[in-house]
This record gives sequence, C-alpha cells and structure tokens, in this order.
Amino acid sequence: MATTKSDLATIATVAQLLAVVLTVAALFFARDVFIPLALGLLLSFLLTPIVDRLQRWGIPNIPAVVITAAFAFVLLAGTFTLLGRELTSLVGDLPTHKDELVSKARSIAGMTTGMGGELDDLADEVTQAMVKDAAPGQDVADQIAEEQTIFQQWTDKLLPTQVAPSDLPNDGTTAESPLYVQSVEEALPLASWASTAGTLLGPLATAGLVTVFALFMLIHREDLRDRMIAVISHGNYVTTTEALDEAAGRISRYLVAQTIINTSYGFVLATGLSIIGLTMTESGAFPNAILWGVLATCLRFVPYLGPTAAAIFPSAIALSVFPGYSVFLAVVALITTLELISNNVIEPWLYGTSTGISAVAVIVAAVFWGWLWGPVGLLLSTPLTVCLVVLGRYVPRFKIIATLLGEDVEIKPSIRFYQRLLALDEHRAHEILLQHYEAKGLEQACDEVVLPALKRIRTDHDAENLSDADANRLFEMVAGMIPELENRVSLALDSQLEAEEPSEGPGENVPSRIIGTNSHHHSETLVLNLLRLGGQAAYQLDGVEDDMMPQDIARVIADAKPLAVVIAVLPKGGFVQARYLCKAIRREGYSGAVVIACLGKFKNFDKLFVKFRKAGATAMTTSYSQTRSKLVALTQRQDRQASPSFPQPQTIS
Repeated sequence: MATTKSDLATIATVAQLLAVVLTVAALFFARDVFIPLALGLLLSFLLTPIVDRLQRWGIPNIPAVVITAAFAFVLLAGTFTLLGRELTSLVGDLPTHKDELVSKARSIAGMTTGMGGELDDLADEVTQAMVKDAAPGQDVADQIAEEQTIFQQWTDKLLPTQVAPSDLPNDGTTAESPLYVQSVEEALPLASWASTAGTLLGPLATAGLVTVFALFMLIHREDLRDRMIAVISHGNYVTTTEALDEAAGRISRYLVAQTIINTSYGFVLATGLSIIGLTMTESGAFPNAILWGVLATCLRFVPYLGPTAAAIFPSAIALSVFPGYSVFLAVVALITTLELISNNVIEPWLYGTSTGISAVAVIVAAVFWGWLWGPVGLLLSTPLTVCLVVLGRYVPRFKIIATLLGEDVEIKPSIRFYQRLLALDEHRAHEILLQHYEAKGLEQACDEVVLPALKRIRTDHDAENLSDADANRLFEMVAGMIPELENRVSLALDSQLEAEEPSEGPGENVPSRIIGTNSHHHSETLVLNLLRLGGQAAYQLDGVEDDMMPQDIARVIADAKPLAVVIAVLPKGGFVQARYLCKAIRREGYSGAVVIACLGKFKNFDKLFVKFRKAGATAMTTSYSQTRSKLVALTQRQDRQASPSFPQPQTIS
C-alpha cells in the first residue's frame, strides 16, 4: 500500500518532536558535561578578541593565549579576593547595626494595625539573637582552652570527649536554661571536614574543566573551526562558514559589550554610593560600597534576576543601617537612574544588532535554560539562543526557530499586505503600500507588494480557498488604492517638471501611444493600470475592453497603429491565450512591437520565450519594472528616430 504525502508529513513531524525531546533530555541528564563545555565555549568567545589582537601585534598563538589566560586569572583572583574581604567586613559589621534594625522594625509595626504585634515580636527576637553578652559558661570554656596546650586543643577538636551536662538550673527563664534538655551527638570533625571537602570539590572540578575547555578552544580554535565546517557543511562551505562567522561574531560582540556595560555600571554605582555616604551620613561612608559595585557587575550578567538582586542588596543596607529613609531613597533614585540610562541609552548604542534575538525570546530563553541548567543556564541563555537563531537563519529545516526567536521577523511586505486584505483592513493595507512606495519607489512597490498579492489572490481562488465574491472584493480593494498612488506619482512628476527648464515648443513632448490588453483574466487590468501610472512622463497607455474577442482586439490595434502593444499575463495560466492574441494581431497587419508581460519567475523561461517569439512577440518581460523599462526604451528610440539630427539612411545609386 502506497504511503500518502500526508502520512509522510505526519511521520516527519513526529520524528522531529521526538528528536527535540531526546535532545532536551540529553542536555538535562548530561548537564555535568555540557555545562563546563558551554562555559568554556563562552569564555573562549569572550577572550578570542584579545588573543586576535595580540596576534595582530606579532605575538604567536600559544604565547598570546597564555598571556590572555594569565590576565583573566589575575583579574578573577583579584575580584574574588576583593569580594571575600568585603564580605568578611560586612559580616563583622552587621551586629553593630542591631539597634537600627530593631528601630525600623518597631517603626513599621507602629504604622500597621494587624501586623503590629508580630513585627514587635520580631524586633524582640532580633534583639535577643544579637545580644552582646556572651552565653553562660562561655568564659569557663575559654579559660579551660587557655590552660591547654596546642596539641591538646587539636586533639579535643579531632576526637572530642563527652561534655558533662551544665550545672545551670533548668528553670526555663532563659534560652540557655531550658526546662528539658536532650543530648545529641554531633558528627566527628573528620566527617564534617570530609563533607565540606566534597561540597567544595564539585565547583572546583567544574572550574577546572571550564578552564581546560577554554584554553583548548583558544589554542586550537582555527583547527576546531575547520573540523566543524568539514563535518556539518555537506559540501556547502559558503553557508556553513557564514553561519559560524555570524554566530561567533554576534556572541563575541555581545559579551564584550555586556562586559563594558556591566563594569561601567558597577563603577558608577560604587562611586555614587560613596558620594551618598560622604554627603548624607554621619560616618561619612557607605558600608562596603566597593562590594556592591563589584557584585552588581557580576550579577548583571544574569538576565533579569541579576539586575534585580544587584539593586536589592545596597537598598536593604541603606534601609537597615542608616536612620530615617533619606539615604534609602537616595540609593533607590541612584539605581533607578542608572537602570534607565543603561537600558534606554547605553545598551541600545553598544548592543545594536549584536544578538539578533527579540526581547520576548530573551525572556523565554532565560526561563527555559534556567529550568534546564539552573543559575548557570540563566548566564548561558542569551549566547545559546543566539546560536539557535543563527542556525535557523541558515538551515531551512530550523527556520521556525529564527522566525519565533529572531529580532527581525522575515515577513515579506506582500504577505503583510495580503494579510491585511484578507482581514478587510483596507486602511492598514493602504498604509503598507504607501510606506513601501515612499521608501523604495513605484516600481519596487508594484513588484514587491501589489503584484505578489494579486498572484496570491489568484492562487487561493483557483485552490477554492477564496470564493468568487471574496476574490472580487479583494481585487476591488486593490483597485481602490491605485488612485492614491496616481496622485502621489503626479505630484512627484509635477515637482520634477517644475525643477527642469521649460521646453521650447508646445508640441515637442507629446507622449507616444501604447495599447495594453489582458490575456485571460480581469485582474490583469490592474497591471495595465499600474503600467499606465508608471509611464505618465514617457508614454500614454490605453486599454481595450475586457469582453472583446481576440480578432476584434487585433483589428482595433491594427487601426490605431500604436507605438507598441503590451499583453499582460498574470499566472497561473494565460500563456496560450497570449500567444493566440499575438498571432491575431500579426495577422491583421500590425508591425509594431508586441511586449508580453508574464509577471513571475519561470524555470522554463527560454522555452516560453521561444514560443512567444514564434507567435510574433517582440519581447517578454517578467516583472513590472522590466515591462515599464522596455516601454520607456521603445518610446525613447522612437523619439531619437524622429529627431532631425538622427542620421537618415542614404540611397546608393
């Protein structure tokens, strides 16, 4: 039993969905391998411009990679050292701000009604948790520790002995003297150390893999590029090379631009917080301003969540440390101003078209990759989505990705124009046509908007997707837009004539007469109207009645003796009728030029042209611009031949 096309399409769709599911599952379950690989690739994209610049300065590849890697390592080490020092200072200073925290909690409790008691209890808990006095028995433990030797202290830490219950009365008056006590054996320090080491080794191993991948990709980047082209090109080296170059260029420009923006943002934020602390606080300093600047620089690499977190931390510190709300409001105003300038001025200027993905795609990508790979997926979401969009732009099978996620939706103006016609939105369709006319001129507006829409109406009508009434309504809508185009063309022509010098005689610029006729469908009358509109300055195009027989049309043309005849053919169909009409015109004795305007792209153009030539046609055109240019050329040739300076043939006696 033969398999139908619909069954094959269904099988192909199911296979594609299954491939997508398997790919996502592989990315999820093998994330321990793919995450370091993706991070290494991202780091190599970020460092490649530096390596290329060093090589242009004459430094060999491997030394350039080593210098770049050393610079990146020193920069990261300095950043993490600074973060560690600032975090240590912050943790040490937090207990000193206990009174302000309690005061803010109680002030908020006073402004509320139902939650006042709960917030007041919270303030008491904060006070109790951050008491300055040491716990009972702590002095005794410190005194015993001072009397022991260093060896005894290390022995007690590694192999602790059972501690006797405290002699404090269990009267329940404080948290240190509860009514009931249950002793729980703690884990041995060796076991806790092993657990801590296991927790730390995972990120360290990932960092090591990222470093190895990045160095390997930087050193062998040209070799890897050639191998990828050889594997995935399938002989199409041009498309593969362009796709790889575009993806690498977009990601590198995006990462460099983001690094510049985030670093500038962090520097300005740290400077602004320092100025706020210097001018608005009694101590003359904002706590850990450098920490918040560096943290903002790092967090802003994560889409959406990063900038929010970077704004929360300094705002919370300003609210909890300083009395009143003036410092808090100043910090919020500073961050808001920075975000507005960064998002609306600096980012569009530096990013430009560096990513090529839409704003909605950035959100969807952040959600998907964050779900798939966690926080690392948020960091990698934009570069990975850029690769997918470039893949869809160059590989037809994945074009749907570029359409859904790309920044510029590749919808032809004729499709948008036709969609508005189908929706009976004549106003919007008119706007699309006029905008295209103002931007590119009449010829391209006809070739790229009007004529493709007319052909689609014909195609959908022949496929019975449109009824006769619907098709006629759409044709009438298009016909109603031609007078507005004619007005604009006439205004442009009048302006051009006013700018030129006036002619010497009143009868010198009489336009030549051309007769146009349909081949088989009334929609071709619209094509003739557009040709008449485009030839106002060069020729005068007159039409014949649609309901006339070919013999009658031929007699009218033979009697009128025009400069040329144009026969409009709007496929599908019309070729046989055009040839028959051309033969009828020649039989009536007409000897002028006959132009067949077959509007479309034809694979068998040569064979079709030969058939028309045998029928008596002078030329065959396939677009509005070609047809108009041919008619103008015929008119200009006649004007030159009619000129007194044109050389006349001499008679040889």
